[in-house]
Amino acid sequence: MRLSEALFRLSFTGYGLACAFGAVMGLALSLPGTLRMKRDWAGWVRFAVCVLFFGWLGARVMFAAPDLLMGFLNEQGLIQEHNSVYLNQIGSAVPALYFWEGGYSLVGAMLGAILGAKLAEKWTGEESGFWRDRLALVLPAFVLVERLAEQGSSLGTGVEVSAQWLIRTGLCPEEDGVFFHPLYLYEALLAAVVLAVMAWLEIRRAGKAAGGDRLRFCLTIFCLPMIVIESLRPLTGHMILHFVNVTQVVLMILALSVVIRWSVRLGRNRRDVRHPALALAVCWVVVIAAIGAAVYCIFGMEKDWVSRGLAYGVIALAMAAMAAVAAVLYRLSGPKGGLPDGARED
Repeated sequence: MRLSEALFRLSFTGYGLACAFGAVMGLALSLPGTLRMKRDWAGWVRFAVCVLFFGWLGARVMFAAPDLLMGFLNEQGLIQEHNSVYLNQIGSAVPALYFWEGGYSLVGAMLGAILGAKLAEKWTGEESGFWRDRLALVLPAFVLVERLAEQGSSLGTGVEVSAQWLIRTGLCPEEDGVFFHPLYLYEALLAAVVLAVMAWLEIRRAGKAAGGDRLRFCLTIFCLPMIVIESLRPLTGHMILHFVNVTQVVLMILALSVVIRWSVRLGRNRRDVRHPALALAVCWVVVIAAIGAAVYCIFGMEKDWVSRGLAYGVIALAMAAMAAVAAVLYRLSGPKGGLPDGARED
């Protein structure tokens, strides 16, 4: 089907409209703070255009790319037992370009939005980190609406629930007498909490953090708990590759990017901290141990090496340890434990 014909026949689902509403709502929430900081409408419009376009593009690329990669490796005989939707079932990679047929990734949208905000800083000549910090309101608002829109679909359903008290709440989706974790609700509640925290910081502490740190804080308190919630997702479906949940991998990369950035900043400001090398070494030992424990438990649940209850507890503790490390690095990474008000960071 030609692009012009596809666009003429394009239809909209309730889920798609909800995602569009979430993106617009998040951008609208970023506007008052932007104007309060004496930025004009033109700059915000450029920011919105970049975030919307690259967020959409990233969501589509992240949806299609893992399937194409694994299908290619399967065709080359490097892996087995991965049935690519495009290369094996359809027989061509071209349909991956048919964005009008649906198929998008939340974490891809997050990555694209961050890239878009970065490019908006270049386009508007704004200081480094300014537009990315505006995403600290946009991202949780979008995720809140997007996850709530998953109610009633397989997208928002987790593994089977065994706890009777949770079943009695009436919140768990049911199919043929079997109840499942409402992942859409867990992640929507997480997004609501993160949005409330970031809104409070926007109102009470505007301008207090170094450029980019507000987004980094948002990513820390959002990505690490979400990794725990995603461990309740069954390892089947499009974004699951050989026991690997692609969403969890991207969330971990985002969280690690924060830890790495604050580690680098601590290295630059080492004269203001006693034994900075030791502090960095201890922090990274904890990070590596936490990641190792979480990965072992995630794979161990599928291989029956460890019980699910124990695995969930260990994963939660591991992510809490990473959050603690991020907090320590932030406190140590500036003069006298923090960057001064108005400090800029490239």
